[in-house]
Amino acid sequence: MIAYMPDILRTLEAAHAYLQLGLPEDAWHELEALPALARAAPRVIELRIEVLQMLEKWESARGLAESMANRSPENPDWWIQWAYCLRREQSVTAARDVLIKAVQIHPTAALIVYDLACYATLLGELPGARALLKRAFALQPNLRKLALADPDLEAILGVTTTAST
Repeated sequence: MIAYMPDILRTLEAAHAYLQLGLPEDAWHELEALPALARAAPRVIELRIEVLQMLEKWESARGLAESMANRSPENPDWWIQWAYCLRREQSVTAARDVLIKAVQIHPTAALIVYDLACYATLLGELPGARALLKRAFALQPNLRKLALADPDLEAILGVTTTAST
């Protein structure tokens, strides 16, 4: 762990601000200016993955997220990021395979279950998708709002929202 000195915190804030402004290249340059030890910190890696996603550099983003999931499997966010990138880099099936492993480690991680519901929907596995979505809502009820705007769930949205209301 590194101690977040004021200069490092300012750099992280600047990188985050650039991302919010839709300027991923500027965010990347901020992060690259950090000392090597700071660049290895989880928060910095998280921002680097976000930058790579904005730049649609899926293989690089996936590699970082996969590395972090292997290094810190107890953090469900790394698994979610890994699957998100893998979906775009390779396929929904490959992403689902990652989350199937993740849900065994994190059975109560609502976003993992939710993403599995999305992937099942996209793969045409609608009964399984409905069951997963219902489980995700039970774990985290506020996911219902997210689901209403999620195009991945379009095939089951009407059925799920009326059945689970």
